[in-house]
Amino acid sequence: MNQDKLLIEVLKSELKKQGVAYKDIAAHLSLSEGSIKRLFSTYDFSLSRLQNICSLINLDFSDLVEIMQATQLSTDKLSIEHEEKLVADIPLLLTAHLLINKWSVNQILSHYQIDSVKMTQLLAQLDRMNVIEYLPGERVRLKISRNFTWLPNGPIQQFFEKHIEHAFFNCHFTSPGEIKLFNSGMLTKQSNDEMQRQIKKLGCFFDDLHQSDSKEDLTHKFGTSLMIAMRPWDIKLFNELRKAGTEKIFK
Repeated sequence: MNQDKLLIEVLKSELKKQGVAYKDIAAHLSLSEGSIKRLFSTYDFSLSRLQNICSLINLDFSDLVEIMQATQLSTDKLSIEHEEKLVADIPLLLTAHLLINKWSVNQILSHYQIDSVKMTQLLAQLDRMNVIEYLPGERVRLKISRNFTWLPNGPIQQFFEKHIEHAFFNCHFTSPGEIKLFNSGMLTKQSNDEMQRQIKKLGCFFDDLHQSDSKEDLTHKFGTSLMIAMRPWDIKLFNELRKAGTEKIFK
């Protein structure tokens, strides 16, 4: 797919994430819905029209280009061997985490006790893992895709559950910048599916903010973690009082 078509496909994906339909775009551009469908099917957009559509979802054209470039990167997941190497080497794991969060090499060196020789070794390892491309002048280019995730129940996830999850929740979540929400209720499978869709949409929104804030100076940012969990589950004490023969929707 050429660059122009890929850019439009990325735009379509971003519009879908925000629930923007052809009729919404048509109203925004004062065109018919049929005209909008033809534009997208023929990929025939002027720059000004692309920018106008981007404004509908509060997206700069430069951001759209950056998202397109990210979709062309190759690594969606690491192998289990590579994840094991990361959890076995804390400086390597730290460096990978910070680079994924758009820190520069110089910023890492200035904030952590890693010397330049060790950093060169770490960057070379991450290059071999296809996390980054190690460039001249201690520069790096991320090679992970926008859809990058750690392996489900893999070494990184297990490391998190063992060493980080308890510390994360050992908090009252009442200070500025903190929030904790716990809801419990009875939902149909359809409502559960809709909640999952909205949670995924929120995750994409978090990622979009992370991408746009990557341009801000490090002194204006702080590490922020978001965890949302939902599953068919009842309080165990209540389950013990459940009558025999009652069934759950999810098996």
